[in-house]
Amino acid sequence: MAFWLRAGLVIGAIYYLSPLRLGEAPAPARTAQAGPALGEIAGPVLEAMPGDMRARIVEAAAAEAGRAIGAGLRTAVVEAGRSPSRDTLTAHDRQPPWRGSAEREAH
Repeated sequence: MAFWLRAGLVIGAIYYLSPLRLGEAPAPARTAQAGPALGEIAGPVLEAMPGDMRARIVEAAAAEAGRAIGAGLRTAVVEAGRSPSRDTLTAHDRQPPWRGSAEREAH
């Protein structure tokens, strides 16, 4: 009983002191007020780099993007090749239930 009273007291205190209740909550962020996009930041940085370094960075980024897309496509092809399963069990569902430690079962 004391646990529930303490829990209620804590939840009540949190609610009582919450910024939403007091009207001090910040306004939700809007997309128009969002910070600069990645392209707006990366553009001037790339312009300031020497040409050969910029070319290597672009080449490495393209290669990494190709690897990421390739891995995703391979997974999609493997999944598409499988027949749809009617089984709704997950791997977690198939594990045997936990029975406790061996010491407790002996008693």
